[in-house]
Amino acid sequence: MKTDKQIYTLLGADPDFLRVLTDGIAVRGPYLFEALDVKGLERRTDGVLIPRAQDEDIWVMEFQAQSDPLIYHRLLLEMALVGERHPQRVVRGFVLFAEATLDPCTEPWHGLMTRDPQPPLRRAYLPEVLKRLAREVPDHPLLGVFLPYLEADLERLRRQAPTAYRHLQATALPEASRRHCVAVFQSWLMARFKSLSLEEILKMLGELTPLEETRAYKELVAKGVTIGRQEGRRHEARRLVLLLLQRRIGVVPAAQQRRIAALSVEQLESLGAALLDFRDPSELNAWLAEH
Repeated sequence: MKTDKQIYTLLGADPDFLRVLTDGIAVRGPYLFEALDVKGLERRTDGVLIPRAQDEDIWVMEFQAQSDPLIYHRLLLEMALVGERHPQRVVRGFVLFAEATLDPCTEPWHGLMTRDPQPPLRRAYLPEVLKRLAREVPDHPLLGVFLPYLEADLERLRRQAPTAYRHLQATALPEASRRHCVAVFQSWLMARFKSLSLEEILKMLGELTPLEETRAYKELVAKGVTIGRQEGRRHEARRLVLLLLQRRIGVVPAAQQRRIAALSVEQLESLGAALLDFRDPSELNAWLAEH
């Protein structure tokens, strides 16, 4: 299951999420968390934390879910190139490993991390981070977000997901942070239940009512109006996409709503899957322009 984009979304969504998932990296004020095309490397650095306060360190961050014996060397190279962009700032590196066994323990960096109170590189292991969080703050929203990632049994996940989803909807978070949590949760849930459509996932979570059970449908049938099956499916898909977009990126302008209304069922379903990765309205504009 692909997790990199979701992890970087959470790291950039909220200062508390950043502190928890990095095992203690804290930012005093506003910060940017962005992907950079690093000059000198034919690759994209997916997570660079840039605090607005000039006296705070910049962090180049990597989430590592696969074995890579050169991860520390690669991170050091990225740090040096980011440092060229910000010569007046201290640049440090951090790796979050999906499992402790993925850490190559490269020397001298691994030993330095255990001896130096402020090493240039830091690392943490996601299972340990989440276990400690469960002990210390058992109702933390991140534990709900990570449920589809951690729960191996699909049937148990199916039973637990609606409760976790309701908790995320009700938790005391800034609206933008809550939207990110919900989007990551839904994205991971869809990855676990690959045979289900987005609509079926949301019905599982209690977010949608089947078309035949909605009040509008019953009223139309009572008046003798026939709804074509395809048009009914298109209407429901459009409603679903707009609902998700509002929770993901905020209010959708009328002009964009009209463009969405003109999409086919297949295009709406494609947009429904793509929007779970949207971070701002510009990505919706780009998707509509492309399709």
